[in-house]
Amino acid sequence: MTKAERTERIKSLSRAALGILRRVGERCCVDRAGGRYRLSEVRHNEFRLTLSRSMDNEDRTSALDVQFLGKTVLHVEWTPEKVLQTAYRPGSWETMLLRYDRTAALANDRR
Repeated sequence: MTKAERTERIKSLSRAALGILRRVGERCCVDRAGGRYRLSEVRHNEFRLTLSRSMDNEDRTSALDVQFLGKTVLHVEWTPEKVLQTAYRPGSWETMLLRYDRTAALANDRR
């Protein structure tokens, strides 16, 4: 896989995970050592999707974590201006996440 293909794959998977989080994520605010954060989380079968956004950081740093069977398979950290860090582990989880993005249980707004 080329660097460009890897980047596109990360973007595609991130869009799917963020879509699920926006539609059905449980939202809350938490205080951590680094400040106050807005969290959104979805746990569905073998997945745990988490979006964390700093409320105190002027850079407005956000982080997306996708865990599959308890292991982090995708991590993206960014500001509105640029991507700061990525970690990606290819695997069968990718197809499942994309399928879950179209699953009725995760497509409806429960709020």
